[in-house]
Amino acid sequence: MHTTTNDQDVNVVEVEQLITALKAAGKKFEYKIYQDAPGGHSFNRIDTTLAQDSCREIYQFLEKHLK
Repeated sequence: MHTTTNDQDVNVVEVEQLITALKAAGKKFEYKIYQDAPGGHSFNRIDTTLAQDSCREIYQFLEKHLK
């Protein structure tokens, strides 16, 4: 799960609540909260190094867990 603090569609507080609930349920997951990433909600869909790194991490997670 990747999010940014300047997301106008999904507030970071909502993501933090989801993280808390997943931890309480004992779920295994990974997350990263970026600080004011360019692009806001679409930060990992634009052509930046940050977006490329985010997508790479997501793909690696999916490959690891879904094979």
